[in-house]
Amino acid sequence: MTLKIAYFQPMTLAIDHVPPVEFSKIYALAENLHQHPELNDNNNNPFISIRGGQQIQVYPNQLGIDVGWLITWLESICKGYMEIVSQQSGTTELKLCRPKIVSAWTIRQFEGDYQEMHSHPAGHLSGNIYISAPEFSDNRLSSDGQIAFKLPHVKDVSKFIMNDVWKYDPTPGTVILFPSHLPHTVYPWKGVGHRTVLAFDAILVPKDQ
Repeated sequence: MTLKIAYFQPMTLAIDHVPPVEFSKIYALAENLHQHPELNDNNNNPFISIRGGQQIQVYPNQLGIDVGWLITWLESICKGYMEIVSQQSGTTELKLCRPKIVSAWTIRQFEGDYQEMHSHPAGHLSGNIYISAPEFSDNRLSSDGQIAFKLPHVKDVSKFIMNDVWKYDPTPGTVILFPSHLPHTVYPWKGVGHRTVLAFDAILVPKDQ
């Protein structure tokens, strides 16, 4: 006997590799921005989640930087995520919408820095592109530097709910996408180097808008 599996209301988190051309341009953009500590939003905004490190607004920006190529690519991977969810759920409502990037920023953090548990209320779909990862110390914990998502249910084996947290190691050259409402945190670590990401939020708008 072969069982067929059906998923209802799945929580979809997606991972992919960033194409080399786009990654090279994103890497260069982040490296250029992080050479300017005067652009650090962390000093002026008490509402951002990072504790330590540097956060710089990429889009929209007041620096005169053209990031149209980045927004076009980000919206294309958001469309791919929406197609996966449509296929999994068997519904067609998302075909009436398109993703629109409303914000993108880059974060660089060092040993001991972290991000508090937070969500992204300004978006519907969010993502992280991992640009660099630290070299961890030999006595690292398994959670060091990881991003951890709190899933919207409590683990309960008797109800066949097997996980309530999903964790991911920062892997340069990868991108993860997730629903913006999903709470997540980034753990501190011991080691050298830095963790650099480009994060973004997208909203869903009608296709004809």
